[in-house]
Amino acid sequence: MDDIDGADAAIEAGIGGAIRAARLAAGLSVTALAERCGISQPHLSQLEAGKSLPSISTLYKLAAALGVSPQGLLPDLDDEVVVIRQGSAPASTVEDRSDAAVARVILGSPDRMLQVQEVSVSVDQDLGGFFEHDGEELLYVLEGAVDVELGRRAPIGLEAGDAVWYLASTPHRWVRTGDGPARLLVVSSSLPARRPHA
Repeated sequence: MDDIDGADAAIEAGIGGAIRAARLAAGLSVTALAERCGISQPHLSQLEAGKSLPSISTLYKLAAALGVSPQGLLPDLDDEVVVIRQGSAPASTVEDRSDAAVARVILGSPDRMLQVQEVSVSVDQDLGGFFEHDGEELLYVLEGAVDVELGRRAPIGLEAGDAVWYLASTPHRWVRTGDGPARLLVVSSSLPARRPHA
C-alpha cells in the first residue's frame, strides 16, 4: 500500500509541476489561469503544489487555457517500456462534482501520442458534459452500456464489447444507459508536444 501511496504522490507532484511550468511559460499568474478555467485560485494552488489531482474536466480546461495538450500536463515517462500494475493509477473524477464518474489515467505523458484512461460510472454517478480536444479517440465498453453523443449526430448506443472511434475535436460526451454500472476504456491520441521549460 505504501508503494501505491508513494506513486500517487509522485503523480500528483508531477502533474502539479507540469501545470506550474506551463503557466509560467504562458506568462500567467495563478489568479489569471484560475479565472480562465473557471476554478478557484486556492484549488489551482493546491493542484500546482501536488496536493490533489485535477478532475479530467479541469485537466482539459487547464490544457486549453495554456495552449498544450492534456498529455502535456501529465508526468514524463522516460522508459521505453512502462508496466502499470493494478491499482497503481490514481483515480480522479471526470468533473469537479460529488456525483461525477471516476477515471484513472493508465498511461499518458507529454512525449507520448497515447493517453489511456479507464472510466467507471455507477448508477448514481454522471459522466459529465461535452469534451473536445485535439487528436483521435477510441472508446471501448468493458462493462455495461453507454450512449455516445458526437456533435449533432444521433446518440450511438454501445454495450460491453462494442467500440467507437471519432475525431476528438468533435464535441463528445458519454451517457450511461441501462440498469447497471459501466466501465470504459478510452484511448486518445495526439501528436506529442514537449512541455515548456520553466
